[in-house]
Amino acid sequence: DDGSSVTPRITEVIYSLSTKSPGVKATMISARVDHFASTYGDKGWGCGFRNLQMMMSCLLNRTQYREQLVEGLRGFNNSIVSGNRNQGPGNLNLNTPVGMPSIPRLQEILETAWRAGFDRAGCEQLGGKIVNTRKWIGATEIYTVLSYCGIDAKIVDFHKPSREDGSHPRLFDWVWKYFGQGTGLPPLYLQHQGHSRTICGIERTSSGTRLLILDPSHSPKNITENPLRMVRKTLNSMKSTQYQIVSVVGTLSRKKREDRRVKPISSYRIP
Repeated sequence: DDGSSVTPRITEVIYSLSTKSPGVKATMISARVDHFASTYGDKGWGCGFRNLQMMMSCLLNRTQYREQLVEGLRGFNNSIVSGNRNQGPGNLNLNTPVGMPSIPRLQEILETAWRAGFDRAGCEQLGGKIVNTRKWIGATEIYTVLSYCGIDAKIVDFHKPSREDGSHPRLFDWVWKYFGQGTGLPPLYLQHQGHSRTICGIERTSSGTRLLILDPSHSPKNITENPLRMVRKTLNSMKSTQYQIVSVVGTLSRKKREDRRVKPISSYRIP
C-alpha cells in the first residue's frame, strides 16, 4: 500500500459537518478513523481487509489499545508457531495514517493465527490458506486477527430483520446505545451478505436515526467531496436479511488470549 487510498481523520470531518447540519439533533462519533478505500488490486474481494485497516487506524491512535496491538503485530515477528517462515510487519511507522499492515501482511497474520490454533472452523472453511489469494474474509476472521493481536472483541449477530418491512430497528438501537457509552470508542465492523463496511457513528434527527457508515468502495475523491451523502444510512436503506457487528471491548490478558485461542467463536444473537 502506498497510502494513496487513505483519507486521514475522516471521522473528524464527518462529525463537524453532521453537527452543523439542519435537522440534526444529536451526533455521536467514534474516535479517530482513517478511511481506507479499495484499490485496483483488491476491488471486489478486499473490503474485509480494508475495514480491518480502518479499525486498526483507530486502535493504533488510542493509548489503551495501541501498546497491545503493536505488541501483537510485532509478536508476529517471533510467531508462537515454530518454524514459521513468514516475516512480521517490520518497522511500523505508527504515527502516519499508512503505518499499518498492508493487505498481504494482514493475510499473513490471519494465516499465522490459524496455525497457532485460533478459529479452527474458519481455518478449515477457507482451506487454511489466505496468503496470495483473493478470498473474502468476514466477521470471524476480523475477530480472529484482533484476538491474535491481544484485542478483546465480540460478535453481535442480527440474524433476522426486527420489523416486518425487512428493516433492523434493533440494530440501530444497539448502535445508538454503543456510542452512547461515551466518547473515544472504536468504530464497529459491519458484515452483511457480500460486503462489509465500518460504522463510525450515528445521528438523530426529528424524523429518525441515521447510521454513519464508511465504505471501502467509496474513492478518496467521493468521500472527501461529499462525505455526509456517502456515509448516511437510514433504516430503509439497511435491509439485508442479516447483519453481523464486530465490536472491540478491551484488551486480552495472556491467559484470556490463550483461552480465546482454543475456544470456538460464538456470537450474541439479537433478537
